Amino acid sequence: MAGRTPKEKAVGRALVQLNKVLHDKMDGFDVCVGLYGRGQLTYREYEQIRTAKNVPAANSELVATFHRRGPEILDILLQVLEDEEDAHSYLIRKIKEVYDPKKFEESQLPSVGASARGHPVIPVLSDENEKEFLGNGDWPLPMTTPPPVQPGLRSPIETTDYNPKMAYKMSTRPRGVAVIVNNRLFTCGMKERIGTDKDADALTRLFIFLGYYTNRFDNLTGRDMHKKLKEVANLDHSKFDSLAVVFLTHGINGKLYSTDGDLIPVDDFTKYFDGVNCPLLIGKPKVFIIQACRGGKFDYGVETESTDLGESQVIEVMKQNYDNISEKALDDEEKFFDHQPTEDTDGGGGSQALPVEADFILAYATVPGYVSWRNSEYGSWFIKAFTDTMFELASTEHFLDILTEVNRRVALDFQSKGRNKQIPSPVTMLTRKLYFRPGLYS
Repeated sequence: MAGRTPKEKAVGRALVQLNKVLHDKMDGFDVCVGLYGRGQLTYREYEQIRTAKNVPAANSELVATFHRRGPEILDILLQVLEDEEDAHSYLIRKIKEVYDPKKFEESQLPSVGASARGHPVIPVLSDENEKEFLGNGDWPLPMTTPPPVQPGLRSPIETTDYNPKMAYKMSTRPRGVAVIVNNRLFTCGMKERIGTDKDADALTRLFIFLGYYTNRFDNLTGRDMHKKLKEVANLDHSKFDSLAVVFLTHGINGKLYSTDGDLIPVDDFTKYFDGVNCPLLIGKPKVFIIQACRGGKFDYGVETESTDLGESQVIEVMKQNYDNISEKALDDEEKFFDHQPTEDTDGGGGSQALPVEADFILAYATVPGYVSWRNSEYGSWFIKAFTDTMFELASTEHFLDILTEVNRRVALDFQSKGRNKQIPSPVTMLTRKLYFRPGLYS
């Protein structure tokens, strides 16, 4: 065709030669995630590929889109494949046999979010705004020395169950953005959340150790909570491997309180980062840590020595205990929000609508319907156990195993003066194992 550039001709020839290998050896379900995140697929195309009946059908749809894209499509495809080079080494080699990307290095690749032949541009903050936002973080710039790895611990790649094909890529420096929303002082009649600053301090140290740009925001109104999360969603996440968001606040009935009393559903925040609103995070783990109550029930626990009781007897004892306390506390709205000087709850959070996109994990401090406990001296039970366990195990274990250990510690090691207990409740939509790998970078 007249007027085609040398690169356009080379890419056209290469696509014809690669037609069979792309159909036979590519995993369209996997590759389309990276291409969509780089702005090379529309959402409709992405959904059409992801809902194909099998891999060959997905590959057929994806190859057809290659022919509708510009001459940079093979360069961007190679970038996607090289993100998981071990899994795609054969396909990378076959592409480079017929197409030499170095030959056209003078060609300027479109930036992530740039339009591909008229397709919608992915919105990102301007460079100035992004620099201003990331400048709030506690990342120790210049980034020359990695965070320390606990002495004596092995990296995940040295453990027996590590499989790079089954694990998320976690090697960028920084790993991503971590945002901590720490609501302590409320203007809506709720009591001060004494001890929450201990949680926020510990989490800040943790995420810096894990290699994140770490931003802490104290005492946000509902409007500001939305504003900050939107700003994070609009960052250029193409250079990051993950996202972490932490809420430390009061909550009830599936919602989180702002300092001015707005009740905001958890999924109003997670939707900012789903595949529709934040395609640059598709295929990347999005971690939400939520320290807030999820109802008004108290868990009194059952002594392990008492497990020989019949199940009906155990249930009756717990029901009687709950009925007694609910008469005294939960029927009185003022008492529900009263501060206890040593052990307090973060009244909130019940059942919630989960995000429909994959790769989210929500680590709740407690199960639906129950309160979450906080100590005025050392912070909340959940965050104390979470940060301690992460510092110990993040270098070697994957995240779900770590959260299981957090559950064990909270269940066994903590108890209020009234003998109340608590059990955290992670909700996962992860599709791979998540290793944080602090100190290890590509």
